[in-house]
Amino acid sequence: MPLRWNGYILFPGLLFILNLCALTESDGIRRIQSHLLIDDSAAALEEAQKLVEEHPDSRAAGTSFVEALAAARREEEALAVWHRLSLQYPDLVMDRHVLEQLSWGVLQQGLHSTQNGVRLAALIGAYLTHDVRAVPILCAMLRDSNAVIRSVAAQMAVAYQDAPLREEIARMISEEKIWVVRLEVIKAAGALKMKSLAPKLQAIVQSDKATYEERQLAIEALLNIYEEMSLQQFTELARSNRAGIRHLACVLASHFELKEAGDEILKLVHDSHPDVRIAALNALGLSYRKNLPSTVVMEALPSVLDDTYPAAAITAGWVAMLVDPSLGRAHLEKWFNDPLAENRRLAASALAATGKSGVGLSLKILKESSDRYVKANLVMGLLGQREEVKMCCDVIYDFLQEEKRLWMWDTRPNPLFQVLVPSQIRYVDHIPNYPEAIDQLTRLNLVSLLAIVDDGRALEALKGFLQKRTWGITGVAAATLLQEGDDSALGVVRQLLHETDPDVQLQACLVLAMLGREESVLDDLQGAYAGANHERKMHILEALGRVGGSKSFSFLIGVFHEPFPILRVAAAAALIQCLNR
Repeated sequence: MPLRWNGYILFPGLLFILNLCALTESDGIRRIQSHLLIDDSAAALEEAQKLVEEHPDSRAAGTSFVEALAAARREEEALAVWHRLSLQYPDLVMDRHVLEQLSWGVLQQGLHSTQNGVRLAALIGAYLTHDVRAVPILCAMLRDSNAVIRSVAAQMAVAYQDAPLREEIARMISEEKIWVVRLEVIKAAGALKMKSLAPKLQAIVQSDKATYEERQLAIEALLNIYEEMSLQQFTELARSNRAGIRHLACVLASHFELKEAGDEILKLVHDSHPDVRIAALNALGLSYRKNLPSTVVMEALPSVLDDTYPAAAITAGWVAMLVDPSLGRAHLEKWFNDPLAENRRLAASALAATGKSGVGLSLKILKESSDRYVKANLVMGLLGQREEVKMCCDVIYDFLQEEKRLWMWDTRPNPLFQVLVPSQIRYVDHIPNYPEAIDQLTRLNLVSLLAIVDDGRALEALKGFLQKRTWGITGVAAATLLQEGDDSALGVVRQLLHETDPDVQLQACLVLAMLGREESVLDDLQGAYAGANHERKMHILEALGRVGGSKSFSFLIGVFHEPFPILRVAAAAALIQCLNR
């Protein structure tokens, strides 16, 4: 009886022990994944180590071990195990899941770095995964001690739109003090269509302490938030005692094409605040001149045509040119003799925006003016009308060759007019060489004009551009600037891939990759990596990520062996982009 009793008691225990010893490989993998799911990387790693000891030749056990090591932020060990495993299973280099986990391990290590540059690069990489794991990372980075990182995280929050990120944006719009971060938070509030923040955005619009950029972005954000507007709502805004709100009313009226708002817009043309007058004139020129009798419009213009605020007077001249060119011409032409260069250049941009109405005056000023920026602004309007194409191309080509200062597009006098002017861009920490990057994109835009009209000098102009400048636009800059290359300009760039100058070749490859996402340059970029300096290596990695595709998998894994953490993080970010293509 005791033996039977003991046997009865011991038998289930023995079965339990035997079952533990006989855990299948799939059971072990499930246990590892369960620990990873609850973010218990230590337990997952312990299970994975036991599993590979029991199944040393198993691919599945090995890849689970790599994943557990990566989750535990032991990136070097994870990479070593992956390499040993890839010798046995060469096709592992195409296993997207394992590559993603390996990249996440590098990024997680970078996110905990004390170096701001490494942490920023890791943030970008996490964002590019479009994975739910990126949400808590973005939330944490919105509270980072570094303003640059908070700024970039605010830009990236827009793509995810999760509730925790919205809560952080709502907090920041009240608490954030750093100007560059505030701008991104305002933009994010609009892009996320956060109606609850409309009162705070209106407060920014009407605040005397807000900068021009903050007010403009707040207006743009409100345009995104408002889905419709009634005449009553418009009238309340238009009759506000705050100039910023009246300014907003003009922009909203034009945006929603409120036909009944015409009479109120005519009143605001004579507002006491110049920004409101300009906004009302913009609405009049874009929309309401078409709905109102021309005599009524022209009766409203005389006083503002002689406005003491130059930008308002020039904008009034633009409206007059659209309604009655004979009257508008006289008032707009006088600004080309103004002693202040900024007024002459704004007038040129306004004249270029009048279309066919301004062709005659544009040709006259083009022959008389000695201000090369005036000429450059005018010819862009003339090329749009395909008037005097050869002469316009001569002006652009000479401008590209002779003007050595940095350039920019300026919309501050009036958001409606894009004025080509000498650069006044300030350096910002989160975009290396920011003024130079803006200058390069502006120059490339002018080169593209030559290409669009089939001017044979486009290739020569672009070659000179690439020889003299470093294409210093990083991935953050590309994301921030949101620029895309013109197909005609990119066609010219392709002709430079066979140049004998290796610098020109590399620059052309970077342009085609960053702006054209062309796979044809991948081999050249990878070949140039070994001999490049640290900065160019960063550009090459970012370009590879921009293009994407499986052709870069093996190369980017190799970069994980770099001694510099920021290069490893950049490679991980690029690999994730490639995996997501």
